[in-house]
Amino acid sequence: MSFNYANGQQPGPIYGIAFSMVVVVGNQIMYEVCARVSDYVGFRFSDTRAVCYMILFTVSCLWNVLVDMVTTYYVAEQIMMELGFRTHKGQLLDEIPTFTERFETYAMQRTLAENTYSYAFPSTFLIPFLIEPVATVLGPLMMGVYMVGSHPEIHGREAENWVGAAPIDLGRYADVLLNMVLAILIFYFPGGYTHTLFIALGLSHMYVFAMDSYKLLRSVPSITVATMEVDWWAQALLAPCCGLIMSCLVFKGNCQDFGYCLEGPRLILTCTGAFFLHLIVHVLVQIHVVPLFGLPQPDEAGDPCGNITFKHVAEVNPVSWFTTNPVHCLRSEYVYGHQPPCRFLFSGKEHLMEANPSIGCFFRGGKITEGEDFTRMKSGLASNTKNSADEGAV
Repeated sequence: MSFNYANGQQPGPIYGIAFSMVVVVGNQIMYEVCARVSDYVGFRFSDTRAVCYMILFTVSCLWNVLVDMVTTYYVAEQIMMELGFRTHKGQLLDEIPTFTERFETYAMQRTLAENTYSYAFPSTFLIPFLIEPVATVLGPLMMGVYMVGSHPEIHGREAENWVGAAPIDLGRYADVLLNMVLAILIFYFPGGYTHTLFIALGLSHMYVFAMDSYKLLRSVPSITVATMEVDWWAQALLAPCCGLIMSCLVFKGNCQDFGYCLEGPRLILTCTGAFFLHLIVHVLVQIHVVPLFGLPQPDEAGDPCGNITFKHVAEVNPVSWFTTNPVHCLRSEYVYGHQPPCRFLFSGKEHLMEANPSIGCFFRGGKITEGEDFTRMKSGLASNTKNSADEGAV
């Protein structure tokens, strides 16, 4: 706002970096606010909390983008009018009477496209994800190591919590949806930025995928996704993304020999109507049509898991009623005197679990060779019904 645009000057790299950091900080503020609101609601299941966060974050960031686009349009319009910009027909910009005509001028389209590109890359597509490992993994780890090393009173489980990785959630859906919407917005403007922006989107998401894979497999102790609720709502939020593409298609096809040529409010209403029409059809298809292509539920006779018993599952999954019940674990060791007793399961310490089939503890800790867990599970398919029943009784 304070930059002097006289004689066609454009802001330099310092202004670009400042704008990028404003976008990054703004998105992080919305991230924290949406996360705290979702926690404050007090959902019973973490999946439902993740759905609430995903919707709140996506909508709030889209509102941020809308406010930014309106502000950019107003600033760009004032700058171009003061600098005497003209259309390709030689008409001064301040002589154009309607909003849609001004919006469709090349100068305005180019300025809004530059702003959209700057907002998306690297501000939203890359910088937050480059900062994330430092802010969420390395930084907390270094602080935890310092706290544990400098405070002898911190020991045991408390010390482990200080140096343990933060739990991972399903908030990445919201990040990906926001990036997709920003990439789609470029379709409203000239095509010079389209391929560059989508290449940046693809490369950034490759990095995000690699980072999340490493974090999930090597950093966090555990994650539980009990339902498909988050995935269903993530698919539902693709409807606005596809609706924006439909709206862009209508806008770009206007007065291009496709049978319609609209101006002013009629064009805005038509683009908006196309968006909501696709939104409704998309959601209805997801609710009523997509389930028709699902695999049928197997009957009892053809159930491939019909012979798999508790033993087969417990051999590869350390989580059971026994290992997650602290009172039962104490009773096993100090009342019944089991040898070895039922060990309480701590996330990340599955290797300490000991097997004792006589008390229903079948999981054996330590390193499991590749494919061994699948071999154990498949062994239930080869067992006959009598043996499976005997093993299940244990």
